[in-house]
Amino acid sequence: MRIVHVADTHLGYSAYRKVCEDDSPYRGLNQREVDAYLSFEAFVDRMLEMRPDAVLHAGDLFDTVRPSNRALSFALEQMVRLNEAKIPVVIIAGNHSTPRLRETGSAFRLFEHLEYIHPVYRGAYEQVVLGDMTVHAVPHSDGESFKEQLPLLEPSGETKFNVAMLHAGVVGFAEFRMNEFNEQLVDSCYLKENMDYIAMGHYHNHHQIAGNAFYSGSTEHFSFAEAKSRKGFIEIDLDAKKNRFIELPTRPMLDLGPIDAHRMDAVSLMGEIEELLSQDLAGKIVRLSVKNLPRLTYEALNFRRVRELASSATHFEPKFEITRENVSVQFGSPTLTSLEQEFVSFLERYPVERADKDALRARGLEYLKRGLEGSG
Repeated sequence: MRIVHVADTHLGYSAYRKVCEDDSPYRGLNQREVDAYLSFEAFVDRMLEMRPDAVLHAGDLFDTVRPSNRALSFALEQMVRLNEAKIPVVIIAGNHSTPRLRETGSAFRLFEHLEYIHPVYRGAYEQVVLGDMTVHAVPHSDGESFKEQLPLLEPSGETKFNVAMLHAGVVGFAEFRMNEFNEQLVDSCYLKENMDYIAMGHYHNHHQIAGNAFYSGSTEHFSFAEAKSRKGFIEIDLDAKKNRFIELPTRPMLDLGPIDAHRMDAVSLMGEIEELLSQDLAGKIVRLSVKNLPRLTYEALNFRRVRELASSATHFEPKFEITRENVSVQFGSPTLTSLEQEFVSFLERYPVERADKDALRARGLEYLKRGLEGSG
């Protein structure tokens, strides 16, 4: 029996200001939203070619609890394609898909009329029998309800194969957490060896966490922490007990640096920056990191030149970590720091949910620099 494990497609996700400029139906939409759609559409195309016995989506089909009409319409269109091909699909709710109040309802109800699509989203463990396989699906739920479902993960003797589905991090492994407001964690004791396979969602990089338990990773890059990871899905042959990762086309993401500017002047630092930005950046999402940057060196940089070098990128994000510098003031005045450093320190201390702090830091520093230049 051949199954496919995919997760974290985050349909409806958007970021940055770049809009799609080609002549496709997506013209004028946020480019990153379009990228998420295109990667999922490429996945469905592969499923129609491969014709697996089942597709298991391990959570976060959508990026928000209340997806836009556009995201809903796109998801329904793709599920209809799979349904018409008679490819069974089991989808569990992830933390991005689970409302805090049950009365809010779920977008997953949209798929209930499709014969081969099996959404599991009501906050309780469900079994879905697909031929010789029983799928033990535990959707995301808030509070203690999630933990109460985990002991129910026991193999069924009614079918040849038993596969579990979970959307969670793993207790004791910080790298598998996304540090999101309502994520759930599962103790490794529930990743049971008596399951033929355990399909995990939530962590965005492909990773094997036990002999039979895998994260498929996301289908697109959603943060610079994922810049070096391949994106795709896992094909599993349950009879042969083998699996392989299959990569999907995605927009390239580069995390350049960090350059340590501790003992560098503006000229030598610009040389390092120009060397890093001299590669082909067209259509890519790029971050440039410089650490230990003295304030005076920062102020002497040619930012216009930096922006010119990165102008072909879909998105360019400079990340400058300015070192704290004490300023001696006569008459016993207290020690002061630069305005930029005060902003960086404040941002580090202040909790910000569901926002890219690196992007906020870069944008704020850029605005401060413009203001200081304008004031002389």
